[in-house]
Amino acid sequence: MKVAIHQPQYIPWLPYFQKIAESDLFIFLDTVDFQKNGLQNRNQIKTGQGGQWLTVPVRQHLGQKICDTLIDNQTEWRRKHWQTIMQCYGKASAFDTYRESLQSIFEQDWGNLSDLNIEITRRMMQWLGIETPVAKSSEMTATGAASQLVLDLCREVGASTYISGTGGASYLNLSEFEQAGVSVEFRAPPPTAPYPQTFPKLGFVEHLSALDIILNCGADWRRYVA
Repeated sequence: MKVAIHQPQYIPWLPYFQKIAESDLFIFLDTVDFQKNGLQNRNQIKTGQGGQWLTVPVRQHLGQKICDTLIDNQTEWRRKHWQTIMQCYGKASAFDTYRESLQSIFEQDWGNLSDLNIEITRRMMQWLGIETPVAKSSEMTATGAASQLVLDLCREVGASTYISGTGGASYLNLSEFEQAGVSVEFRAPPPTAPYPQTFPKLGFVEHLSALDIILNCGADWRRYVA
């Protein structure tokens, strides 16, 4: 069984979902520290000025786990995010296909960042046609940190292969994985060919949330990836 593991992210980019699609089980790693200015509470969409961050405000303290990170709802971030998405993608060819489902996310009250991220990711998986089962590390027994935590999670679910990003080469103890009978396959983000985007005069903008290819291309998104 091939397993991939990653922190929950807000409206993740396409390679995140490609990793999920390649695995037999995907584990949301929500028991590690929240990273300020990372992708756990923000991501980019394309606007008339180029890429723009959509950021979920959070209440943060040192050593806080992702699963314990609370959203700061003193600001009207849900309304602002939805209005920005409508302004930027309202004329995208597939927007109407996903509008109702996407809007319903921003109409819900969210208190926990991990819950929000996981629900959005599940919804985006449906839109992309990805049916990989998912689990959360917070509902598992594995503990520890870094390489040991990843290996223990793999052992817990009976993984034979762990799919890692290229960054894993800097911290994974490969000899321990080998001793445990778990092979490691490193994956670089697959290339994506330019696809039709809103605001075409700006040229093609890369490294955006997968919302961009979903709302622009719908079910044809696979035509543009390797």
